[in-house]
Amino acid sequence: MEFNDEILNQYEPGEFRRGQIVKGTVIGKEEDGIVVDFGGKSEGFVPEGELIRPMDDYKIGEELTLQILNLNYEERSTLSEKRPIFRKTMEELRKLYEEGKPVKARIVSQAKGGYNVVLKGVVPAFLPGSHSLLKREEPFPREEIEVLILDMAHTRRGTRIVVSRKAIQERKVDEFFSEKKTGDVVECTVRRINPSGIEVEVSDGIRGFIPRSELSYDTRITPEDVVQVGQKVTAKIIELDKDRRSVVLSLKQLMPDPWNKVEEKYPVGKVVSGEVTSIHPFGFFVRLEPGVEGLVPRSEVFWGNSRKNLEDVVKVGDLVKVEVINVDRENRKLTLSYRKAKGDPWENIEDRYHVGNTVAGRVISIIRQGVFVELEEGIEGFVPISELSWKRVDSPEEVVKVGEKVKVKIMNLDKENRRLSLSIKRTQENPWKRALEELEKDSIVRGTVKKVVNSGVIVQVEEYDVEGFVPNNHLVSEPEEGKLLNLVVLRIDPDEIFGGRMILSEKRFEERMNIEEYKKKVEEESYQKSLGDLLKNGE
Repeated sequence: MEFNDEILNQYEPGEFRRGQIVKGTVIGKEEDGIVVDFGGKSEGFVPEGELIRPMDDYKIGEELTLQILNLNYEERSTLSEKRPIFRKTMEELRKLYEEGKPVKARIVSQAKGGYNVVLKGVVPAFLPGSHSLLKREEPFPREEIEVLILDMAHTRRGTRIVVSRKAIQERKVDEFFSEKKTGDVVECTVRRINPSGIEVEVSDGIRGFIPRSELSYDTRITPEDVVQVGQKVTAKIIELDKDRRSVVLSLKQLMPDPWNKVEEKYPVGKVVSGEVTSIHPFGFFVRLEPGVEGLVPRSEVFWGNSRKNLEDVVKVGDLVKVEVINVDRENRKLTLSYRKAKGDPWENIEDRYHVGNTVAGRVISIIRQGVFVELEEGIEGFVPISELSWKRVDSPEEVVKVGEKVKVKIMNLDKENRRLSLSIKRTQENPWKRALEELEKDSIVRGTVKKVVNSGVIVQVEEYDVEGFVPNNHLVSEPEEGKLLNLVVLRIDPDEIFGGRMILSEKRFEERMNIEEYKKKVEEESYQKSLGDLLKNGE
């Protein structure tokens, strides 16, 4: 082969020879290489395997340094871009290997156990799969990557070079955890978003996490509101764990803290607007601005001792006015008052309500002793069980239900102690008025047994919307609910609380009937005797 080359060289023009270094200009591209003009009688061709860079990187008109591999004046000559710099590149690579410095590499194909790569676009090397940071089933990157030379071994075929991408990454990770400290600011890329926070890539091989609580001072914000996958963000390192190779970062610590000026913006006594964010048994929270929320305690919702549910007053999302009543910047707490911002309804209550007035209200709660009636928000009064009806009431539920609208009469107003005494029955006509006018002692009435008690029976008096009481010792028949009794009034008196009281007797009625029957019998006997005497005398 060397003999034939020498013979061929004798027939080549004196200006060119095989192995000569020449300048060539790119004049075209083909599927497997580029076409150049190197000044010869025919054009030159540089196969893709003899190029330093990917073919797409070459531009028409670009000048290259080439070595002639084969001269062919009838067709075209073959040239190489790699050959002129191969020896120099090998020297550079050996120096980089000895100094432990990285080198640029381009993957050209998959091979058994790894990948074939080209270093500096010239020197072939091998990248083991375990050192590639690549998945076998995925396509390998076309752009250049950084690698570290692990070994340069001489063989009969030349120098065999083994490189590692993983070693570069491990070195970068070690450098990161050695150089970085808490408080440093880094740029990272969002890789994954989940409800608890954001996973980011700080650099190759270094993953970090931004907890949801560190996204913003606005606690209601979600990760999706802040970032998107693939987005680059600047974050502050708040925790480094070298052993676990973990990094915790914060976005909000690079933002101005709204609590720094909270005392200036929200002084005690100031009325401000905010949005209801959550409701709890102990109160509700109001968001004044992103990152600043305050609590309205239950005691600062109502002016009275209301038993209302907070959801009946406000809903999540409502815009409300509140008054600032306490600022604790150190513990990031604001205490707010809903009722003070609305104004105290008891302040001028005497202008709206007077003793003796009849007003409308709504039953808001019922207890054994009576019912509470709300006249307006913050103003409620109490109706004792004795003031519910002119009739006997055992349970308030017999008369009213929660939520029912009722008319009440104001019996007493105590502004200092915030108390209103009300009456429902006094808004109605007193049925005892007619009974007291028309009935008296010894009057005869009829009554239906309404209830049997230990000491007697309670009866509903016919023709009068009142109740009377028949003691056991004044009953003749066996007491039974619904039974109609003939009765005599033993006593009837007016009563300030119940309107009146009436004591009745079935026994007295029976006695009276017996006397009337006796009188009638005596009269009949007397009449018959007189008639007999007359007839006798007439004979």
